[in-house]
Amino acid sequence: MTTSDRTAQQKIFIGGYTKSGTTFVGRAFGLFNGVYAKGEQDYFRIFTKGMRDMVVKYNENITYVNKEVYDGQGTLGPLSADSFRDLHDKIFKHIFFSGQPVPDDCTAIVEKSPRNIYFIEDIEAIFPEAINICVYREPVAVFRSLMRHMADHRDPEYARPDCSERIFMLTEFFKYWKLYIETIEKKRQTLKVIRYNKAADDNQALVDFIEKEILLQSPGLKAPVETLSKEHYLKSLPKEARAKSLVQTGPYKITLAKNEIKNIKKRCRAPKIAFDF
Repeated sequence: MTTSDRTAQQKIFIGGYTKSGTTFVGRAFGLFNGVYAKGEQDYFRIFTKGMRDMVVKYNENITYVNKEVYDGQGTLGPLSADSFRDLHDKIFKHIFFSGQPVPDDCTAIVEKSPRNIYFIEDIEAIFPEAINICVYREPVAVFRSLMRHMADHRDPEYARPDCSERIFMLTEFFKYWKLYIETIEKKRQTLKVIRYNKAADDNQALVDFIEKEILLQSPGLKAPVETLSKEHYLKSLPKEARAKSLVQTGPYKITLAKNEIKNIKKRCRAPKIAFDF
């Protein structure tokens, strides 16, 4: 595989804090013709370190084999950085397209996993041509959505502010929010940063931004912009799945205590950056 083969389809990776709106932004990309958007592979968290370690061991092993077994005449060579990228490309696309060939009309591959934000350096090393996007949402809304998810899908006790697991998660939230913000600020020059609230409030503006600032072309839409609405998405689900969908409409099902809101506002700052959208 050549570099041109590897870059035949633009790769776009979306990350952000869990419940920050990464799924919504991924769906917006999926409206465009030729753009295939999926999540969450968590590819870089799962594959990068393990594959890097295996390649190091392989290269060390083949060096000894060529020297000692074949008296310096062995023909198997170590994996180069470029062949390592090609290997990642094949595995990534195999998983993304469920073992099927890349569609002929595919011009861009969009993978959204919130943890992508913490693996930007790995993404840059493996796919240097990729575009990295971070979605930002204000922390009170993020924590409220997290608790709604935990109460609906893990344990109803998470709906209570005095739940010990919820108290622990708030402590962890403070810690990881700090890392999230520091990462955004550190990698700002290589990131496109989108505010979830602005995107959710003006779907058309988000679609226009994606077309003009990220895709850099006008491929046309495979579905109307209106299909991005929460109401439209919920109607597309089987009736039994709607009640526990992570998409939220109407009044909040989770109420945060005053001290929770106060502490989140005090300890979870916004990034000191200019947003792209």
